[in-house]
Amino acid sequence: MPKPVFPSGDPYFALNLNESNEFLGRMRTVVIFTGALRTVKKTMTYFKNNVLLRPDIDIFVCVQNDTKESDESWSNWFRQQLGRSMLSIQWYSHEAYPDWIKHRDRQIGYLTIEESWKNYLRTSGSMIEYFQLQLAYMAMCQHEQRHGFRYDYLVRARTDSIYAKPLDFHWLHWTEAQVAERMQRVNDELVESSIDLTPTNQLKYFMCTILSDDVLPNMERIFADYRPCETETILDSELTPSRLLSFIKKGRYILTLRRNNLYVVRRSLFYMIPTLGTMYGFLRSPEADPWWFNAEGQFRDACYYSEMSIFDYSTLYEEKSLEYPNRWNEADFFDLQFRLINPMMLYCVVRK
Repeated sequence: MPKPVFPSGDPYFALNLNESNEFLGRMRTVVIFTGALRTVKKTMTYFKNNVLLRPDIDIFVCVQNDTKESDESWSNWFRQQLGRSMLSIQWYSHEAYPDWIKHRDRQIGYLTIEESWKNYLRTSGSMIEYFQLQLAYMAMCQHEQRHGFRYDYLVRARTDSIYAKPLDFHWLHWTEAQVAERMQRVNDELVESSIDLTPTNQLKYFMCTILSDDVLPNMERIFADYRPCETETILDSELTPSRLLSFIKKGRYILTLRRNNLYVVRRSLFYMIPTLGTMYGFLRSPEADPWWFNAEGQFRDACYYSEMSIFDYSTLYEEKSLEYPNRWNEADFFDLQFRLINPMMLYCVVRK
């Protein structure tokens, strides 16, 4: 696919700081909150402390009740916890959406994968999570259309996962001097960790750790992954602080934690991913791996067709929190007061 031609020859050549500051002053953020209830009563404190940092953040919830309490009782609990920020709550169950179950089976029937993997898709939560996402997304779109606006940034949160650091969008407030300072610090950590100081690594580790500088000393243990979209041009010229600052504020990218687990993205780029709720299995990009049909593969292929570059962060320690519940040990991550014991974390999954 040919790359677009810009009047200046470079989409990141300049940034109007006045326009940028004006945007930050009126930025509207939305959270799509999905999943089975699982450990939500344990993760809620972190959600409120690290995600709901402003009273004007809106939340659209779609969850699945895997407890003995009624949906109504849980709805009241969510309203009590989230207050006016929660604009919508929907409940997914097989019984409530029998037509989707039929559609899911029809989708699976068209997939050219082994029968064992088809059974996996029927019984796992891979496809359900995207249908929940789609339901919450449609409620969000209805709200946008009714009120004549579009959100600026979208956050995906899960009932069983936490953002370990405040999601305050501080990177959108950076000046060129601050970007230059952070670039130098990232470069120093790369050298200290014996990671090649290439432009790709400089960009990759800068962006994958952008949520918090607290993880920079842990550079050698970070699994940083950068998947540029086909039209990406940021590395076509020298990676200067000025160009990187413009990329941070205008670039087509998504920040992900452990692939599709948690993510932050500009709302204007978030159209293809929600379609997986009813188009799962039919996004297979030229860059797809042999596991393109799982939830992570479909997410990445949706990003590919959205023309979004992916910056993904994880570590072996944090991925340990994805263990099966019978192998998950709370003491590995939290103290007796349920405080994180490792300050160099961006996320954690709470299994039980």
